[in-house]
Amino acid sequence: MSRRFLLILVSILEPSWASGRALLLISIDGLRPDYVLQADAHGLKIPHLRGLLREGAHASGVRGVLPTVTYPSHTTIVTGVWPAKHGIYSNHTFDPLGRNFEGWYWYSEDIAVPTLWEAAAKVGLTVGSVSWPVSVGAKGIRYNVPEYWRTQKSADDLKLLRVVSTPGLVAEIAQEAGPYIVDQDDAIPGDWARTRYAAWILRHGKPQLMTVHLAALDHLEHATGPFSPESNNTLEQIDAMLGQLEETARTARPDYAVCIVSDHGFSRIDHILNLMKAFADEGLVTLGQGSGFRGAPLVLDWKAIPQVDGGSASILLKDPKDEATRVKVEQLLRRLAANPANGIARILDRTAIAAMGGNPEAAFWVDMQANFSAANTAGALVTATKGGTHGYSPSHPEMLASFFMAGPDVGKGLTLGEMDMRSIAPTMAAYLGFPFPSADLKPLALAGAK
Repeated sequence: MSRRFLLILVSILEPSWASGRALLLISIDGLRPDYVLQADAHGLKIPHLRGLLREGAHASGVRGVLPTVTYPSHTTIVTGVWPAKHGIYSNHTFDPLGRNFEGWYWYSEDIAVPTLWEAAAKVGLTVGSVSWPVSVGAKGIRYNVPEYWRTQKSADDLKLLRVVSTPGLVAEIAQEAGPYIVDQDDAIPGDWARTRYAAWILRHGKPQLMTVHLAALDHLEHATGPFSPESNNTLEQIDAMLGQLEETARTARPDYAVCIVSDHGFSRIDHILNLMKAFADEGLVTLGQGSGFRGAPLVLDWKAIPQVDGGSASILLKDPKDEATRVKVEQLLRRLAANPANGIARILDRTAIAAMGGNPEAAFWVDMQANFSAANTAGALVTATKGGTHGYSPSHPEMLASFFMAGPDVGKGLTLGEMDMRSIAPTMAAYLGFPFPSADLKPLALAGAK
């Protein structure tokens, strides 16, 4: 039985959706709101993003999560709760001895709360998704091509993607849209491939909820910094992708609303603080000779260790009840923070971490200054660098994320002010007309004028 026959059969048998609304939710990784709000100042040609700003509602900025990195943030976008509640604390799983070979939080079974995908499917909506983080095996997604890789450089990664996607879907789309690109380093071609695959699902599946993650801007910002010529060129190409997706969506279903979000902002950096060296010198981490996976320091044992997320690092104790080690760690962190050359903005304790919804297992959190990144590498304590990063506390203004939305019953010119990232999921659910009581916050009103 062909997939297209199944599409027709399912559309006949499934309950119709009474609201008549549909939503295309696109995440542009690393999109600061001022890319759009101050497009002229940056010389940006982004007509489709500017059209959403002109025709719909927008936030001046979206306060993110601790840490402001991709996987915890994207999970908050589809759950409406902080990492402390949804359980995705970082991009990488905590793996101090390197046994998981840089495994990421790819698998949706690690999400401890309901998602928009599940809630939408329960009320009869068809759901599609391309490259959304933490979506392998996600319940409720009928057409799922998740973000997943293992080496990024091997043809076997595409085989893995076919296995973890909806059965048969990647192979069928490839007949029309060409091969999928798993390699995250192949940034702009990768986003074009994700765009073609999402367009196929919009045309053939006509989902009432479609989520798409475009990652190229983040990649170029890491390499060259925000608002560099390379980053600006990348966003202009992503704007063209957005135009294609908008046209495809509204051809498939005239009732589509388009919402652009991002997971975090970005900061230019010029220095790196090597926390692993500081912890090893203090005897809190035991390093071996040589290096571990992909050149990382080889950790043999540890009492306390930093888990780095770009602009910040959570500090975890091997034995959370080891008070002597906790005191030793605090003393070390205070000494490091006292030297301005190390670039530490502040040290968060458990109370401050809890107030931001960060990893409840962390004893401390090191939040760097905006021009500093933290790292776990071999070598000197502080080194010079170029580029950009994120991952800081969400209190940094450079970390504000984006929200732009236009479509039926969305107020033209509506300004939402600065919003909490936890508001996105309940607002999207309310727009589509189904309840989402597991979110921490109430939905925002999208109707009305400025």
